[in-house]
Amino acid sequence: MKRLSNSSPDKEFGRLLRQWRRASDIKQSRLADILGVTQATVSRWESGAQSPAPLQHELIHQMMTRKRNFRLDQAIKRLVLHSSQRVHLIEDRSHRLLCVSRPREHEWQRDCAALLGTSLWRFATPEIASAEKSLHDLGWHEDQTDHLTFENSRREGAPLRIVDTYILWERFFLSDGTAVRLTTGFDQNPVHI
Repeated sequence: MKRLSNSSPDKEFGRLLRQWRRASDIKQSRLADILGVTQATVSRWESGAQSPAPLQHELIHQMMTRKRNFRLDQAIKRLVLHSSQRVHLIEDRSHRLLCVSRPREHEWQRDCAALLGTSLWRFATPEIASAEKSLHDLGWHEDQTDHLTFENSRREGAPLRIVDTYILWERFFLSDGTAVRLTTGFDQNPVHI
């Protein structure tokens, strides 16, 4: 695919973006959510009235040149659902729950169907919140690091039971360009990772 120029507003960029987005079956609002902008901003990019910021431009380029593999997305979901580990998959920025393993569901002591599609941020322990704050300095969203392991305090009971002593976050992308985070819990420090 042609490398996109990220200088001044460009109708060709907008045309290519719209063409790719439609071929990928991604709504403007969904792309806006992935990139952290409004749907109106995506519309202005596509009309050539405005250009994205350099970081957003690079993310768009990465998404447009990445091959979509829906089978891989489904395989990831299947592996999470059938994992024997305490693991769940969330959208990286919104923390919306995408899928969860049975051991994680057992740990949480609830039917997770009601949590699917909702943010888990409200359940974060102080250590999870601190690790989240550290991501910017680690270059997490600029692909300078793709995993993080940290120690966590256990919590019994409300608002959500968490038994992980150590948590591993691994960041990767689904075929539509959505950054996701695989969250795996461990009883001991996973030194092999």
